[in-house]
This record gives sequence, C-alpha cells and structure tokens, in this order.
Amino acid sequence: MTDKAVLKIGEVAARSGVGIDTFRYDERLGLSPRAVHTRSGYRVYDPNAIDRIAFIKRAKSFGFALNEICDLVRAETADPETCFTVLRVIERKLGDLNRRHAEIKRLRRELAVYKATGERAIADDKARPVIEDFLQGSYQRTGNGGNKT
Repeated sequence: MTDKAVLKIGEVAARSGVGIDTFRYDERLGLSPRAVHTRSGYRVYDPNAIDRIAFIKRAKSFGFALNEICDLVRAETADPETCFTVLRVIERKLGDLNRRHAEIKRLRRELAVYKATGERAIADDKARPVIEDFLQGSYQRTGNGGNKT
C-alpha cells in the first residue's frame, strides 16, 4: 500500500457513511480490513475498505447477522465449495425472511381487528373495555372480527 493510496479511519468512515466506532467494531470482528501503520504511527486503510463497508451495509440491510456476514466475508474465493457455502447462508436467510414475513402478516391482521373493534367501540362510547382487552390480549387470535370467543 503506497502513501498516496491510503485513507485515515475518519476518511473511510465519512466516505462509507458509517461511524468510526462502527468501523472499528467491524474491524475487530474481522469484517473490515485491518489498518496498516505508517512510519509516523497513523493507522491507514486501503481505499478498498470502502467497498467492504458497502458490502457489510448491504448484507445488514438484508438482515444478515454479524456472524453470518463474517462467514460471507471469509468466503471471498470463488471455488465451488465456497459458493455452495454462501448459497446455504443465503437460503437460510431467505427462510428466516419468509417466516418473519408470515409473522408480520399475522400481526397486521390482528392489529387491524383491534383497530376496527376500537373504532366501533369509540362510536358506541365503549372504548375503555376494548383498550383494556387489547392491552391484556384477551381477544382470541382467530381473526373473527374482534369478537370474544
């Protein structure tokens, strides 16, 4: 790495849109490239560190946990076994997302029932029991229109 092609940690953080503490944490985990120390004692990074941070941010946006991202970072080679490993990680993440999606859909339906029931109760001036029922979770999660069973 030449002196012209290096960045200090603040520059890497600013250009990549992460905080210095986040960058250091990722570095400790082995996600971000390690610093090289200059003769004057500065810790400097190759500009490719910005690309690595972009990859980490993208993986986080897909919901990958840090340990999963570590696995992906370590799998930089393009040999068939590595590709197979990466595909398994991606398949697991897709399964996780599908399960979360189903749970979110269920919660949306349940909240819609509580909302509709609450709106009817407000119109009938009976909101307090509905709110208490909601907070206590006493309505059945059957999607039966908010009616108690």
